[in-house]
Amino acid sequence: MGRHIGFVGTGLMGRGMARCLIRRGHTLRIYNRTRAKAEEVAKAGGQVAATPAEAARGADVVITMLADPAAVAACIEGPDGILSTLKKDAVVIDSSTVSPPSTKQMAERVRAKGGHLLDAPVFGSRNEAENGNLGFIVGGDRAVFDSVQDVLSALGKSTYMGPAGMGATAKLVVNLVIASELQAFHEGMVMATKAGLDPDVMYGVLMNSRAKAGIFEMKGPSILKRDFEAFFPLRLMDKDMRLALETAESLQTPLPVVRAVKEVLGACMSAGQSEEDFSSAIKHLERAAGVQVAAGRKS
Repeated sequence: MGRHIGFVGTGLMGRGMARCLIRRGHTLRIYNRTRAKAEEVAKAGGQVAATPAEAARGADVVITMLADPAAVAACIEGPDGILSTLKKDAVVIDSSTVSPPSTKQMAERVRAKGGHLLDAPVFGSRNEAENGNLGFIVGGDRAVFDSVQDVLSALGKSTYMGPAGMGATAKLVVNLVIASELQAFHEGMVMATKAGLDPDVMYGVLMNSRAKAGIFEMKGPSILKRDFEAFFPLRLMDKDMRLALETAESLQTPLPVVRAVKEVLGACMSAGQSEEDFSSAIKHLERAAGVQVAAGRKS
């Protein structure tokens, strides 16, 4: 039998996740700050809620998929927030990418209301969200994690990482590696193009060498086609690198590469690229080098 789920946040990833849950037989009450986005998702069979509190009322599970810690705090703790209507033993699954300290703080507040919180950030893109092929890395109580496997399995595969905050930490590790790898790819491709190498040929060499990486396979073709439609907006990767640096500082762990990547992303934000895909960070290097990495061009 399907669950009664409150779903908060139907942005780029959340809308696909919500539709996927509806197709899997779950009953959803959906809230989004911009109501039209919730109404679009509700066409698949859900109900639209006027507030996060209304979305959570009577729900067995509440899923949040929001942009940053401030948005999560507002939707959980605000005057019309989830905590005001959360029923006893309900499970809040926060799939936002937020800081580990804020996740632990939220877990305590949900627990004080008699509920449970899992930090369950995802990896994947909007296509995987729509098709139920996301990956979840989850922190929180193991028994609670086991109790919502029917919901998580409807959306993809999940890996239990440990107590509250461990899912959030793991997601920052994943994203800092992805961002660092892609920055190296950008630098190499811009250097190759500036030297006069054919970008198509250079890309083929990289993908047939030890340098090959999944993020190159995913983003390389769209970069060469100059297609920067956002599958993951640059502003969100910029936010994640900030959170990674803050977390590393609290752990007294140096991240010199991530710090350099954050500077590039910040420059791209200033250049008006916040809503483009994070792969558009290559433009910062292209502007400096005076070249464009594109299919069919040598320089």
